[in-house]
Amino acid sequence: SLEILSRRLSYSLVWFPGSADMITRMRCFTYVLLMIPLRTNAVIDDFEGKCAALVHPWLRPRYGWFWPSTSGPSVGKSYILKYEYQEFFANQPAWVEEYFDRKKERAKIKAVSLGVEFVDIYDFAAQTVTSYKARKPSTSGWDPQTQDECGIYDIKKFRSQYLHMGFPCASKPSQTCKMPTAEQALRYGGLYKYSLKRSVIDSSTRNIKSKLYTACIEDEFLNGTYESYYYWGGEDLSFPFPSGEKEMPVYVEQHGKYWSHTKEHDYRTTKNIPWYQKDPAFSDDMFQIPPSMHCHSYTKLHEFPAMPGSFSFTQEEIGFTLNSTGFLEGGFSPLSLKRIWYSNNLTYARVDMKPSQKDKDGPILNNVTGINGHVSVVLDYTYDLAFLAHSANDECHILPIDKNFFLCTGEGNKCEKIGREKLFGMTGNLSYKGKYKESGIEGETWSRLEVEENNSKIKSRHEVSFQAATPEVESKSARKEFIPIRQGDYRDSVLQDQDKQEFKQEVRIINYYEFNRTQPELDVYVKHPCLQRYKSKLYTLEFDGPGLAETNKARFLPQLWKAIKNVCKPETMLRIELLDLRSPVWISEKVTYMRILDPFKTNETDTDEFVSKIKKHVDDETFAVCFIGLTKELKEKEMQWIATNFTLVDVNPEIVGTTPSTTTKKPTNKIEKCTF
Repeated sequence: SLEILSRRLSYSLVWFPGSADMITRMRCFTYVLLMIPLRTNAVIDDFEGKCAALVHPWLRPRYGWFWPSTSGPSVGKSYILKYEYQEFFANQPAWVEEYFDRKKERAKIKAVSLGVEFVDIYDFAAQTVTSYKARKPSTSGWDPQTQDECGIYDIKKFRSQYLHMGFPCASKPSQTCKMPTAEQALRYGGLYKYSLKRSVIDSSTRNIKSKLYTACIEDEFLNGTYESYYYWGGEDLSFPFPSGEKEMPVYVEQHGKYWSHTKEHDYRTTKNIPWYQKDPAFSDDMFQIPPSMHCHSYTKLHEFPAMPGSFSFTQEEIGFTLNSTGFLEGGFSPLSLKRIWYSNNLTYARVDMKPSQKDKDGPILNNVTGINGHVSVVLDYTYDLAFLAHSANDECHILPIDKNFFLCTGEGNKCEKIGREKLFGMTGNLSYKGKYKESGIEGETWSRLEVEENNSKIKSRHEVSFQAATPEVESKSARKEFIPIRQGDYRDSVLQDQDKQEFKQEVRIINYYEFNRTQPELDVYVKHPCLQRYKSKLYTLEFDGPGLAETNKARFLPQLWKAIKNVCKPETMLRIELLDLRSPVWISEKVTYMRILDPFKTNETDTDEFVSKIKKHVDDETFAVCFIGLTKELKEKEMQWIATNFTLVDVNPEIVGTTPSTTTKKPTNKIEKCTF
């Protein structure tokens, strides 16, 4: 590995310029070994007095950013750099990796020292920095002690808690932090002027034939002035391992002065570099925190995508347990499969599911014995009964609604409609985590961490992942649309057993599929299998109006259903089912077929009373339905269909397919405004 290779390299001093005010903190935190004397083979060249004086940079003309480009090798626009790092006053070297993706405006710096990994991930596009610490060699995701060692910060206010190195803003005075160039990040090339001094092959370059380029750098980010030596190898990179490029810097040495709060400090660093890539291909996982780590968010830059009011989706729930080695204990356990319909402007919800044992033992389903296979449940939140159809034995059960059913809020004295946020696990103090691929789909993830009050070794992490938009949605509108991908719960515990600790993680995952942002059809609820077998009466009612029945059925029937609701005011509209709309004789005449179910409970409104209320309006020619319909030319137009008097007829169920009487007269009373 690169860590092993780095130990073969000579121990020398390394520094990556950054926020200098963190130097003392890092020294106290990380470096504990005895002082290693500085060993350098660099020859101090004549810098024409610029670096010899090492006076404050603001006392003389600036030149580091404005001189012509170097004649040395190009560093490209993006890079990956890995090196052994040490500064003069540090007693322990560190392994450092830099990932600089200019195209997608992101960068990462990772340092490993004394078994601890420190990482800062810069997202210049989102103007955030994610910073975390994790112990090595244990994977950071499996170490419960590191779960709260991560934070997300505003990039303009960020000061690393762990590293005194980083990527500076290219334009400090501006409102946003602009990503620096690769030359600015490396302090080499571009407007930094380097001069070729000579060819070198000695211990400082690990006996690799190199060309030495030197410059006097006045670093406005570091607020320092220092001599910079870049040793570029290219003729003989005889590494016994891959090194990235054929031409690469193999050794960098910089020493001089910097100033912090007007106080002068020595600045002496070196980098032994075994790996460098110019303009490489980057993957998203290079810039992600460990999947099972939680980050506290200290910025409000990431909001949840806009959520539709009505939708339908399928969810699959699975569970498994991981031990301290990260391996499964007992394999995966499929728990349940559910298809859910949710309407914001209706009082109904429906779920078709293959229930888990927990579902079977839970509210509503625990009232039914012998559940084996799929069940379907429909709720009317304004009513206190649930309708359950059991496909295995073709049974229908009408059961009391339990407020603890998963489609209820679980609050109050009765079942209240569950909120969209709670349905998808979007409650609590969730912090933005980053972009990940879940189930092969790229999405954005938020997480929440909870620690048990009585046992700090038990931590629970909740995560939700959403896709911000599909390409089709983005092409039509700039607004980001909501598509759920995954919801996960991770319960970490550490069991103490004499001289050892055993880590265990219990995982429950909900994967979402077939998410549809449109309003579910009314038939989803009123044509539930349980209701289809319930005792009822069949009626027909004729209407007169423009347009064709075939092209307007889907637009007219929901509005007719609302009109009947306003007239009858039933305890639940699940008693009314509109079956069909046809034009049997004249194009202007339309016939609707509807079922009215018998009462589900005693002391409820009788069917004959519903019919009487509808018939009165029909016979008085005051029953009209308005809707946005389609003309014969398929153009949208506001339409009014008026019920024909004396046409509300009780039909024998055995002759549903016959044509009703059409001897009645057309309505003579033109209604100016729709009442329903």
